Amino acid sequence: MHPIQHLEASAYSLDDLISRKQHRKIFVVFSTCGERECDLICDKVRRIRAGTIGLVDRMFLSHRREGEGRDRTEKRVHSADPDIEILINNTTPVPDMEEEKGKGSDMRRALFQINQEYMNGTSSTDIIVVFLDADVLPEFFGAHFVIGLVGAVMDGYDFAKASFWRAMGRVKKYVAQPLFSLIDHPKIGKLTDFAYPLSGEVAGTLDFFNSVNFWQLYGIETGINIDSCFGGYRIADVNLGLYDHKHQSDLNIQKMAFGIIRTFFYQLIDNGILHLDNDAKIGDIFRANYIDENGERKFIECSLSEKKYQPLKKIL
Repeated sequence: MHPIQHLEASAYSLDDLISRKQHRKIFVVFSTCGERECDLICDKVRRIRAGTIGLVDRMFLSHRREGEGRDRTEKRVHSADPDIEILINNTTPVPDMEEEKGKGSDMRRALFQINQEYMNGTSSTDIIVVFLDADVLPEFFGAHFVIGLVGAVMDGYDFAKASFWRAMGRVKKYVAQPLFSLIDHPKIGKLTDFAYPLSGEVAGTLDFFNSVNFWQLYGIETGINIDSCFGGYRIADVNLGLYDHKHQSDLNIQKMAFGIIRTFFYQLIDNGILHLDNDAKIGDIFRANYIDENGERKFIECSLSEKKYQPLKKIL
C-alpha cells in the first residue's frame, strides 16, 4: 500500500514538464452545467491556453446545454478559444447510461468520448487527463492548476488531487474530514491524508480514470478517493495554494453532506468493510425539520439517490 505523497505545485515549471513530456498527451477538461459558469469559464480557458503552450494537447469543455441549440457558454468559449472541443453531455450515448444528470455522470460521459474519439493510437497510460471546475474565482486561478497536477502524474503518480486553502470549505471541515477519520482500516486510513478531499481539480492517467467507479452526483469525489485507496494506486496530494469559488446555500451544503455520507457508507459496504443487519438499509431521502429565521417550523424532503457506474474499462 502506497502512502499519499504531499507535493507542491510550485515545485514544477512549464519548461521542465515540456522537456519531460515525450510521447505523452495532456488533455484538460473543464466541467460546466448550463450557463451558470458562462462568465467565469472564458478567462480560464484563455489563461490555460496561454500558460501551458507546448504542454497541453487538447482542451475540452464538458458541457450540459439548457436548451436545444448552442447556448451562450458555447459561443463565448469558442470565441475565447476556437480550438477547444465542446463535448455535449445531453446527447452523448454511453451503453450503460441513460439520461441521468450530475457532475459525476457528465465527467464519465466526457471520458467515454475521449476514449472513443481522441486517443488516436496513444495508450491510455500515456494520456494524462486534468479535470478542472469552471467556477473557481478568477483571482485564484492560473496555469499552476494544470502544471502542478500534470507534474505529479508525470512523476509516476496514477492520481493527483488538488489541495488548497479556502475561506469556508464547510463540507470538507465539518463532514468529510471527520467522516474519513471515523473508520479505522488500513486502506481507507489514507483518506485522512487528503488536505482537501472534495476538490474537483484532479488529474490522472486515462487508464486510472477508466479503472474506477463513478458516482452520479455528490458522491463523485468521495467514490474516486476510496477507489484510489483500495486499488493500490500511487496518489499525490498537490498544494495549489489559495482557492475559492461562489459559496453554496445552506440547503445545498446539506445535500452535499448527505451525498458524501451516503457514498462513503456504500463504498465501505461494497468493499466488505461494513455490513448492515436487521433489515437496515441506506436511504435515498434527505429529511430535516428546522425553525426558519421567522421562527416558523419547516420541513425538507429531498430524493438524493444517485447511480454508481462501473469502471469504463468494462464497457469500452
